[in-house]
Amino acid sequence: WYSTQSTGKQINLRNVALMRMAQELMYSLDPYNGSCDKYQENGKRRMYIILSPEEVAAGKTTCWTELDIQNKGIKNLSPQLWNLHHLTALYLNSNKIGRLPPEISQLQNLVRLDLSNNHLKNLPVELGDMLKLQNLNLSHNCIKVLPYELGRLFQLNKLELGGNPLTPELLQMSMEVNGTQKLLQFLLDTLEDPDSPPERPWLTVREKTGKHMTFTVMCYNILAEQLATRTKYGYCPSASLSWDKRKELIMGQIRKANTDIIALQEVETDKFYNQFRPLLEAHDYEGTFCPKSRSKTLGSEEERKRVDGCAIFFKKNKFSLAKEKYIDYSMLAIANSEGADDMINRVQTKDNIGICCCLDIKEPTQGARHSKLIILNTHINWDPEYSDVKLIQNIMFMNEVDAFVKEIKGSYNIPMVVCGDFNSTPDSAVIEFLLKSQISTEHSEFHGFKYHGFLKKANGECLGNKNGTKYFKHNFKLKSCYSDEMQENLKYTNYTYDFKGILDHILHSKDSLRTVGVLGGIDEDWMVRNKVTGCPNVHYPSDHLPIIAELELTNSNSR
Repeated sequence: WYSTQSTGKQINLRNVALMRMAQELMYSLDPYNGSCDKYQENGKRRMYIILSPEEVAAGKTTCWTELDIQNKGIKNLSPQLWNLHHLTALYLNSNKIGRLPPEISQLQNLVRLDLSNNHLKNLPVELGDMLKLQNLNLSHNCIKVLPYELGRLFQLNKLELGGNPLTPELLQMSMEVNGTQKLLQFLLDTLEDPDSPPERPWLTVREKTGKHMTFTVMCYNILAEQLATRTKYGYCPSASLSWDKRKELIMGQIRKANTDIIALQEVETDKFYNQFRPLLEAHDYEGTFCPKSRSKTLGSEEERKRVDGCAIFFKKNKFSLAKEKYIDYSMLAIANSEGADDMINRVQTKDNIGICCCLDIKEPTQGARHSKLIILNTHINWDPEYSDVKLIQNIMFMNEVDAFVKEIKGSYNIPMVVCGDFNSTPDSAVIEFLLKSQISTEHSEFHGFKYHGFLKKANGECLGNKNGTKYFKHNFKLKSCYSDEMQENLKYTNYTYDFKGILDHILHSKDSLRTVGVLGGIDEDWMVRNKVTGCPNVHYPSDHLPIIAELELTNSNSR
């Protein structure tokens, strides 16, 4: 039961006819007389207005997001309640409810749920699926056991349990400082791990010719230890954030893939020199590493050890390092900042980096025209509000690659593989620039920032002019290893609570390389069935997934 402000009549929500009306007027209740923030803090109830049929027909809308059915002696809840998916707060306290149906999890937008002062003895495990909950009041019921699934409620700030016959240990834990977080962590860590996922499929793009050299490439953002925090990944069990556990899983993935080339992002400096390099050298790899630019300005050695960066490893039996170059976007922004304040204010503050490696092919196939291979690896700024910075970083990146190719006296047709966490989806301006070799200086993802000084300095190097329209350009013809068809099988390379999509890419030169196969995506049904909120977890040690491609050299002309 609840009261209406306009008539004062009592309405029985269990009445079938009224519930049909409630379905029709689901969004037509007007609480607080049109105000979303006006309610009685100490009044124990919310007040509602039911719009007339005429008002509904006239298109009047409301901001109804809370429902208060407290202190009405209710024993059972109507199934129609679970259709109110728009609710953000539900007050069912001070009733006689003895059972909470699992269907309550259909209210996925609930932020606040008050079930205090009822007769609940058990809680459905589905309560742990309501990931937006921030306030859950279960006090003064008859609950003896908490389902471990409640630990999945990582956004819960307040969990009230007093007045329940729970074990003294649980009650004591809940009342400690940060008790809610401690209890949730305990429940989450105790929750049974899901079974192993199915193997990711290998997808054949085309058959190998058998005439030319093939090699495999892995691109993988491994998630730096310092970034794998409870604050950012509150949905992860403690073991899934432990570096020792994650390192073993990451190394296991690398060893199992056994690719000829590995491009890693977010490798911490100390871990490259003391963990990854020694471990991979034992498996016939050689590696090079570039930390982010802030490592040059930090005062202590301990701080510098924790700075992450990019690494490239390659199999020594196939390749040898001929030349390498480290690209520091922050320093390049300073060098190109004359007359362009945005280069200092927006680009220079982001300490992303890249690596260029020229590898000599040790045993080219007979008659092969290629004796060198360029491998690139970069990690671009993450912030979606800085798409202009992502673009400028990529423009500078390809401009530096151009200079690198000239240094090794190569041609624009030299075999090249571009790997990286570009923090950009396939439909972004960044990927458009890389694949189409140009992007308009007026593109919407520049957000109106002009970078005039950079434009002036770049003239003739990475700037073109076509029919009066200026555009940034690069001189390489690139293609993604994951074509549109392959992307149907790889829906995401980054899988978190807040974002699921493709951010990592492997590209290659069109004329001198071709893709023969790629590693497919993880089983989406398995993720849904096991209610995986996001990665990392016990099976996937990073918030990113490794992507792998097999490439074959072609015999087009190049040095």
